[in-house]
Amino acid sequence: MNPPNSDSLFTITPGAGDLPKLTLVAPDGAQAEIYLHGAHVTSWIPAGGQERLFLSRASRFRADAPIRGGIPIVFPQFAMLGSLPQHGFVRVMPWEFVEVKKAGTGASAIFRLRDTKESRALWANAFLAELTLAIDGNQLAVTLAILNTGTEPFAFTAAFHTYLAVTDLAATVVETLTGVRYLDKAAGGIENRQTSPQMGFSGEVDQVYFDAPAELHLIEPNRTTRIRSEGFPDAVLWNPAAVKCAAVSDLVPDDYQRFVCVEAGVIGTPINLAPGTRWQGTQTLLA
Repeated sequence: MNPPNSDSLFTITPGAGDLPKLTLVAPDGAQAEIYLHGAHVTSWIPAGGQERLFLSRASRFRADAPIRGGIPIVFPQFAMLGSLPQHGFVRVMPWEFVEVKKAGTGASAIFRLRDTKESRALWANAFLAELTLAIDGNQLAVTLAILNTGTEPFAFTAAFHTYLAVTDLAATVVETLTGVRYLDKAAGGIENRQTSPQMGFSGEVDQVYFDAPAELHLIEPNRTTRIRSEGFPDAVLWNPAAVKCAAVSDLVPDDYQRFVCVEAGVIGTPINLAPGTRWQGTQTLLA
């Protein structure tokens, strides 16, 4: 357990399941929590605001299981699009805390993960992953950087599987996707094109949008969250609806009413990374 540092920006304490958790508090009062297990952001409270991320009350905080909610890191495989476990393996690996920095009224924290014997047994590539979390005022930015530290090129897909808390799912829509081609996984994997200016959540939604706009808007009756991406060409919308939510063991049966996943991803065209080269992508949430 670490005491607050000299600037009182952060503490590292045992979190749920005794997994180490870093609490970051910016000078302007913005706050975030991130578990070293998976470098998983579980809480974000903008300065003067309220919690904006959803975290399941049934989430398993165990070293061998992903955390349900917040911002899971998907790498090096999105979903089941390959031979690896769903969404890859870095979300269930212990990351190294590197440092916290003050930046004006905001603050940032950096975490790193290198390949291990266990990761190479699943995916035989040498890499260095870095997660940077930055908070400032009404803004949260998460950046994933991947460096190929090996001697052979490798390809990967990745995403931030971001769970945004909503107060009225029936009145929540996502805008700015008009005209974008998408894969409708809930309808059996058919391709379609978004024709409506608003995408609602009246039933199960599991759609991968290819070459999506760099900014999406999650609109609720009393607030709008702007979601910006850089380096991630694709976007995913997900809500399991009642039947599938009830079948997920680490969700409460009515949890689907409390969140919408709006994910920045690189999915349609994998990244091919040559030895010694680096890729990065950022998702920024603005309350």
